[in-house]
Amino acid sequence: MAASRAMGRVVDGVELVNFPGEGPMPYYGLTDPDDIAWLAPKITPHPWTCFDQPLRLHDEAGVRALPQSQIVCTSTLPYRDPADPQPARAAGRLWDIDTGPDLMVSEPQAVAELLERVVAVATATATATATATAAG
Repeated sequence: MAASRAMGRVVDGVELVNFPGEGPMPYYGLTDPDDIAWLAPKITPHPWTCFDQPLRLHDEAGVRALPQSQIVCTSTLPYRDPADPQPARAAGRLWDIDTGPDLMVSEPQAVAELLERVVAVATATATATATATAAG
């Protein structure tokens, strides 16, 4: 990200990064020339603060109580906290795709199939919870 920030610009008082044509493709993990050619003209500048400014949760306990599903790009695993996906893995709600961080470009079919599985698991869990509550 430091390279993206170094190529950033301030527009109307907002620091923006990832301008089209300025080479952020390695950051996205794309190597296929066809994927790069498809994505390059679609890139839009992004406010730097979305990478730099922490998200402040006012009810962190409530957010953490929500069931999580995670799709993890295996190429990013060396850069992640190993404990981060463990609750989702333990709940059977963690899936891996062997690709870079822009998985919706590099592996669109795998992403679509996994999203369908995520919905199926979430629906089954919600149905079981509702049934157990009603039987209660």
